[in-house]
Amino acid sequence: MSPGTKKDLAFYGIAGVVALLLYVTGLHTQAIAYVQQGILATGLIRPDTDGVGLSDVAPEPAVPAPPAAASPNPLNFPMVDVNGQPVVAGSLSGKVVFLNFWAEWCPPCLAEMPGIDKLYRDFADDDRVAFVLVNVDQDFAKGKALVERRGYRFPIYHLAGPLSGPLDVSSLPSTYLVAPSGEVLLAHHGMADYDTQEFRELLQKLADEAAGAR
Repeated sequence: MSPGTKKDLAFYGIAGVVALLLYVTGLHTQAIAYVQQGILATGLIRPDTDGVGLSDVAPEPAVPAPPAAASPNPLNFPMVDVNGQPVVAGSLSGKVVFLNFWAEWCPPCLAEMPGIDKLYRDFADDDRVAFVLVNVDQDFAKGKALVERRGYRFPIYHLAGPLSGPLDVSSLPSTYLVAPSGEVLLAHHGMADYDTQEFRELLQKLADEAAGAR
């Protein structure tokens, strides 16, 4: 066996042992999340915000049209807060909602959390914008422990029943921007960097539009 082959075997052997240790100790999720966090830091993965805005109000027709059936509010799904208290969609009426579905075992979910937390801190005092981070783990205690351990300030909730309307969480993380009317303005599946000036300006613009439409 050549010296080069021995080195290769030693390298892969050590890498395999490290990977096994990470898996056994449960640290593999965080290790993958750190790698993906580095990818997000490159700025290559961002939500597509082109053309996102509140729908223009159409001029009133000369002959009133019959009332259209109201679309179900996509936020009208059951969830509970960290104290186990039910939260209803009505409590978010009139707000622009940043809605994110995540799980404690999901590396890309963990990778984007630091950026979401920074974004939240910039809008924490703006009552026109609501952040709703919904944990889909079976055991909410794991999600609560993670958020507390990391010192994140954004509010988290636990999904307590089926979703409604256009929301889809077949892949995690899934993030939506929802208008005060319930219209889904943006949907992004997979991790993304929301800690950008562009996304802050979008949230500010939507909040200003919502306030002006009241």
